[in-house]
Amino acid sequence: MSKDTFMNPDYKPDKNTRQEIEKLHDEGVSLSGIYLKYADMKNTKLINVDLSGSDLTRADFSGASMYGANLEGANLFKANFEGANLKSANLKKCDLLGTDFSNTKLNNVDWGEGHKILNEQQAEAAIQGGNAEKAKEKYRESEDIYRALKISLKTQTLGDDVGKFFEREMIARRKQMSKYSPLRIISKLAHLTIGYGEKIGNIIYTVFGIITVCTFLYGIEGVRYGTKIIGFGAEHLQDGISATIGNLFYFSVVVFTTVGFGDIAPIGPLGKIIVIIEGIIGGVIMAILIIALYKRLMDR
Repeated sequence: MSKDTFMNPDYKPDKNTRQEIEKLHDEGVSLSGIYLKYADMKNTKLINVDLSGSDLTRADFSGASMYGANLEGANLFKANFEGANLKSANLKKCDLLGTDFSNTKLNNVDWGEGHKILNEQQAEAAIQGGNAEKAKEKYRESEDIYRALKISLKTQTLGDDVGKFFEREMIARRKQMSKYSPLRIISKLAHLTIGYGEKIGNIIYTVFGIITVCTFLYGIEGVRYGTKIIGFGAEHLQDGISATIGNLFYFSVVVFTTVGFGDIAPIGPLGKIIVIIEGIIGGVIMAILIIALYKRLMDR
């Protein structure tokens, strides 16, 4: 049987389909663009197979050995890959709605740039086309897919992929909210500042930014250091601007890391309010940073 048989959209798989597909693959035939809807491909061996652009709707690939498979652009709607080996596979631009990846080996899979799946790309295209309802539907699908992928990958301790899919899940959820709703604004801020707890770089930049801003806010009223007042007032700059900023920065670091005031304390109501706010924010962000670092170390 030639590949042309499987290029027919109306092709109906039978009990010989798996053997025929394996034979074509062994002969070096590219299987790109074929139709295997509802096909029983359990335990098939298709190492480095090219199934890009194929329609595998509801096909059963449970237990399949498909290391290095190229599935880019394939329709995997409700396909079953339970227990399959898809290590180093290409899953870019696939329709993954309802796809079963239970106990699937997914190490080193190429999910596409930024782990952004097809459904989210379709949502963005719908927004550009002015179709808000379709965009919301696609973002909802994306959220469901990202959550399912996150759960499947957790069982394999693929923490880096789990973190990226969690971030994309949060983005998809945010995009379904009203544009200027408080929750969407808060979610956006959480993404920019701490990357939803997944981007250590963002967290560190945020820590430095908050400490620096508070440093200059403390200088407005000044802080007490022993018998001296340190601040930006002309009468409080005896040690020079550099030393003043250094002492205020030190105080801000101490407050942010919630280890106490030490030998410096605020003297005015503004400073005390800032101390309370910075201490609370610092405690939360430091906890998030520790968790993020722990997860990163556990992934190694």
